[in-house]
Amino acid sequence: MSSSSSVNEWDNEYARVTRIASQHRTEGLGISNNQAESRNLFKNITQLDDTLSTLPLPPAQIQRRRRLLQHLRGHLVPQQQQNQQQQSQMAMAMQQQDAMIDELAVGVGRLRDQTQVIGDESRMHVNLLTDMEANLEVAHEGLDAETRRAARLKEDQSVWRLQLIVAGLFVLFVLLFFLGLSP
Repeated sequence: MSSSSSVNEWDNEYARVTRIASQHRTEGLGISNNQAESRNLFKNITQLDDTLSTLPLPPAQIQRRRRLLQHLRGHLVPQQQQNQQQQSQMAMAMQQQDAMIDELAVGVGRLRDQTQVIGDESRMHVNLLTDMEANLEVAHEGLDAETRRAARLKEDQSVWRLQLIVAGLFVLFVLLFFLGLSP
């Protein structure tokens, strides 16, 4: 096997492992899949590191490639921790949302009770207004009757006064007539 083909094979394997690691970071699969893939990635990175020492490359190239592999390893561990943190954050967020939903349910229950009380009060007010309207009509009719009666009394008193004045004038006329007849 030639040295350039083994370097190319290493480069191809590194590119494949990098793609898998990138997919692993971006897809965020389930915990069991994530752990199995992480173990496979670590195994592949370790194999790449082992074959790196057998490649006919200058020490600077080998060192650069080892840094690339360390960089890949460094991203896998935080990714697992990040996935676990995300899951715990999601669980906390769901618990907070459940608590908020419970609070909303209590608030909606109170609103329903207040709405029923307001509905009862408004029905009571409508009944009171209906009664007041009926009482007002009765009072208005009574006032109209009393006004008519007062007007009749006023007219009767006016006629009575006129009759009294006429009677008084008649008495005066009779007196004057008899006084005028007596010489």
